[in-house]
Amino acid sequence: MRLNILDGFRGFFLVFMMVAHANAYLNAPLGHINHHYFGWVEDAQGFVFISGLVVGLVYAKRLMRKGPQAMRAGIFARVRTIYTYHAGLILAFLAAALLLPLAGIEAQILKQQATEPVVFTLAEALLFTGTLHMGILPMYLVFMVATPAVLTLFHRGQGVVVLAGSICLWLFAQTGWPDLAQLPVEGALAGAGHGINIGIYFNIFAWQALFVGGLWLGWLLANGRLDLERLKRPEMQTVFWIAFAGFLILGILDVMAWSGMGEPGWRKMMFSYIDRGNLAPIYVVAFVVNLYMVTWLVVAGRHSRNRVLAWAGEAFHWLFTREALVMLGRHSLQIFATHVVLVYILSIWMQDRELAPMAANVALVAMLAPLWIVAVTREWLQGNAPVAAKPVPVTVAAQRRK
Repeated sequence: MRLNILDGFRGFFLVFMMVAHANAYLNAPLGHINHHYFGWVEDAQGFVFISGLVVGLVYAKRLMRKGPQAMRAGIFARVRTIYTYHAGLILAFLAAALLLPLAGIEAQILKQQATEPVVFTLAEALLFTGTLHMGILPMYLVFMVATPAVLTLFHRGQGVVVLAGSICLWLFAQTGWPDLAQLPVEGALAGAGHGINIGIYFNIFAWQALFVGGLWLGWLLANGRLDLERLKRPEMQTVFWIAFAGFLILGILDVMAWSGMGEPGWRKMMFSYIDRGNLAPIYVVAFVVNLYMVTWLVVAGRHSRNRVLAWAGEAFHWLFTREALVMLGRHSLQIFATHVVLVYILSIWMQDRELAPMAANVALVAMLAPLWIVAVTREWLQGNAPVAAKPVPVTVAAQRRK
């Protein structure tokens, strides 16, 4: 059974990923009204985590019902599909980098493809590097390749070994050694006359923690061992309020750090510990806080005697089960690829341009429309008629019903 609410979350993350990336060029006032500006949780973290959860749920069931070989075959078929989209984007951007100059257009975002078409494209194809906004695809490919081994360990009852190893890899990323290892490679390439950047921005050793955490929860959900009913206990509402206090602290810290508030020495100290690419501790803590808050609101908040919390729980559940978001989440790979193409087109079009605030708002909203056009088209091609959103059960009891 497919949980619509998980697709709804993925759809939400894709929408605001588009908003954040497009607004980097448009600077539309509307683009500043989103969760990126209060706290340290962004759409990439949520997208990677939910993707891990869905993969764990789907392929753990296949492992239990059809065996390890069927599980591996399904995962690697998905890897081939993802890599096809990755390679397609690489070749499309290479063609654009080579052809646009013939029309007198120099695309800054495609500079490395234009100056080093062979070496940079080969490095992208081998997942060693990537252009802006594409880092999730190569990272996701690496995670998917490792997934059969991880699910097999879960199946053998060695989940604690996986989680311990995941924590160790995250700690390794915090040393900065993976970044340090890139420098001699880049230096050697520059010495050979090929000055390209190595790396995909995301430190895979760090970000795997989100994917593995999602895999683990997906595995538990598939096995009927994730008892979300416990969240309805009275003491868990108290934990929610504690998490909410942590959310406010982190949000205020975010505003202070990025808006220039506070003494310069303090801000310098703060930023020395903040590295999004390496998923620094503040991002992990913020993610756990937000994950608990949202999960509690969706599962238990609706049943709270506190009217405000009950309303908030209903609102969150309603939002993430809307067909408009669920449909995007069902076609997340295609929507992600579409968003990348649109952002690249926008980047090239906005070179040496600056839009008035109202025009920028209109452009930002217009950028979202193609996402649904792609989703609706795929639904039509697959013969799936859009259905009205229904309340989605998220308790374990509901999972046990087939």
